[in-house]
Amino acid sequence: MTANEKMKNWESHMNAAQAALDSGNDIDAEAELTAAVKAAEEAAPDSPQMGMSLNSLAALYDAYGEYEAALPLYTRALEIMEGAYGSESPEVASLLNGIAELYRATERVEEAIPLFERAIEIQEKALGMDNPDLAATINNLAIVYHDGSNYEKAENLYRRALDIMTKTSNEARPEHADVLINLAGMLDDKGRYDEAIDAYKRALQLQEKSLEADHPYIATTLGRMASIFQAQGNNADAIRLIDRALEIRESRLGADHPELIPTLLNFAKVLRNAGEDGRAAEMDARADGIHAAIS
Repeated sequence: MTANEKMKNWESHMNAAQAALDSGNDIDAEAELTAAVKAAEEAAPDSPQMGMSLNSLAALYDAYGEYEAALPLYTRALEIMEGAYGSESPEVASLLNGIAELYRATERVEEAIPLFERAIEIQEKALGMDNPDLAATINNLAIVYHDGSNYEKAENLYRRALDIMTKTSNEARPEHADVLINLAGMLDDKGRYDEAIDAYKRALQLQEKSLEADHPYIATTLGRMASIFQAQGNNADAIRLIDRALEIRESRLGADHPELIPTLLNFAKVLRNAGEDGRAAEMDARADGIHAAIS
């Protein structure tokens, strides 16, 4: 098989892997990406194609928490991309971001921060100061500081990411909502509840424009807003939001799905606080019934 034929074989495996990922078939995706790595290794082991396939396979392992398998693949991909495109390329920044995210997930924060910072510096130079990829990396770094309770740095970074996203797109995008939700969570942690509610409301508006009406992310945002109202003793608004969140989850999961149990129990608590003992008892009974059915 010639080198050209081997690269065509690589491309075929990468296309098949993407199709498998799109259909949610991760087992086939792993097999195709592994085959793509092998094909690139045989054709051109230091080529960008090799870097791409290694990065894709690493990202798959990373998504499933197989960090020990993912890290050496990311590391080799980074070496290849630095050789192929230079150390200041967007491709290198993307890999640095991926490795830093892995370090964040494994609580290796001190190693994650400089990688995020290097990725941001590269993206600023290579992509410009108002690029969506740059905003995504800034948001990732903000999460690290947020997790470490460095709220001032986290807030500044979240707001910078939001500013970039606002400049670069007039359309409602889920990523924009994600950053608003992160900011809202940080404001909630700081006890700045009114500001947190405002950020959640903005996120909810974007989600309602960019997602299906019964998307689980909308239910999650409603639940987070309800928690703040509940903490403030605003049971009426908390009930209204949890009621809608429950309706969304039921439409997706069915009325007897185990994932409904936390929502039902929380709803019962809020209803009881509001003096609606009858409805609270109904929610408790539903949760007990679902739990009994799966025990």
